[in-house]
Amino acid sequence: MNRRAFVAAGAPLLIGAVIPHGAPVMAAQADVEIGTDTGAQSIRLALPLFQLGAAGEGAPAETESLVGVFNETLWNDLEFAGIFTMVGRSFHPEGTFGLPRDIVPEDWIAPALDTEILAFGNVQVDAEGRFVSELRLWDMKTDPAERELFGLRYRIDRSETGVRILAHDIADRIVSELGGGVRGIARTQIAFVSDRTTRASDPYRRKEVWVMDYDGYNQRQLTTLHSTAVSPRWSHDNSRIAYTHMTDFEVNIEIISPRDRQGFAFPDYPGTTTTPAWSSDGQRMAFASTQGEIGGQPDMELYLADIDGENLRRLTRSRGTDLSPVFNPAGNRIAFISTRASVLPQLYMMDAEGSNVEQLTDSGHADQPSWSPDGRTIAYTWQPPGGGPSDIWIHDLQTGRNIQLTQNSGYNEDPSWSPDGRHLVFQSDRNGATQLYSMLVDGSRVRQLTRVGNNEAPAWSNYMAQ
Repeated sequence: MNRRAFVAAGAPLLIGAVIPHGAPVMAAQADVEIGTDTGAQSIRLALPLFQLGAAGEGAPAETESLVGVFNETLWNDLEFAGIFTMVGRSFHPEGTFGLPRDIVPEDWIAPALDTEILAFGNVQVDAEGRFVSELRLWDMKTDPAERELFGLRYRIDRSETGVRILAHDIADRIVSELGGGVRGIARTQIAFVSDRTTRASDPYRRKEVWVMDYDGYNQRQLTTLHSTAVSPRWSHDNSRIAYTHMTDFEVNIEIISPRDRQGFAFPDYPGTTTTPAWSSDGQRMAFASTQGEIGGQPDMELYLADIDGENLRRLTRSRGTDLSPVFNPAGNRIAFISTRASVLPQLYMMDAEGSNVEQLTDSGHADQPSWSPDGRTIAYTWQPPGGGPSDIWIHDLQTGRNIQLTQNSGYNEDPSWSPDGRHLVFQSDRNGATQLYSMLVDGSRVRQLTRVGNNEAPAWSNYMAQ
């Protein structure tokens, strides 16, 4: 049986129907659900430890530590991919499994393991001192002559950074092979803001833009504003990050390269300019600004302009605050937050040119929308009427259903989708300080990504160029 398209792409998301009191609804009183089901089959994958082969004898002492980093990273990447059930190593046969001759297929397909896919190999150090990994991926449920899906040999510099990159690349290769045409996300990154560099004597929480790998490693500071940054957003090609820069005197949008920290020009419009959103083609930017007026008074409305600020166009003209625009993947619709119909902000949607406005929620406090890569759903923050902890919800555009992903775990806010549509990153104060977490779209496999200072406003990158 060929497993190259094992996981169904575009599988249904929703199950059950539980309606909490005061939960967000539409005018048609849509269903509200707790949790989701990805609908995808879970592949039983066994990943025995990669061990240092005979060619690695005499390698520097730190190599063993790097092998441990490699094994841990590869396991975590595959476990978090959302398409595998990992066969626990305590159930594995005894022995080492670096080469095909080490594998006794009957041992791996025994009822206690029932392995469907076996990923195995070894690591070595070559004559030039580089870290080398050999990997084979076998389908254990097919004819032995067709068992090997692929075999690859990788080389990379012998360093912790290099070994993590190698493990991420292997994980993404496996996910791409088995994930129904959806790429792996192990090489993606997350932008966010952090106050970890704020001096203890500073009465303000100064926040800078940071970037990290998708799993929380390699955290690095991008800006040195000595003021406050909020709402970072990646361009579609990952070459730029737009963010709101807040000083004591003005609030404007700035753009920076995550590669070399080069800045890019964007106009300082009159008033407050905030919450930037890139169009999918990377040529336009939507944002909120108080440069316009309603009834002779400054009013926060949504605008659209080229990424250099030219060809400015006003999209909304309503009393109340319009904020946080986000484009759908096709670039022809914008979700946003508005107080036009109530004191509390609600979730809305309109055409990218400002017409055909639809209200998607009409209770509680909705905020911080993020559109899924397949265009079917919008993740957002929602707080019940009367206050209380906020949680991460999803609005299904086809059915009108609202799905709650977090529960009973403090204030959970500001979701952002991974490019594979299987994961979300968000901020939460569930353990005291505000930190960043990621989870599968069904609300499971929650992982804490940051631990220093307070960290907020995560934004997941698109797939990185390899």
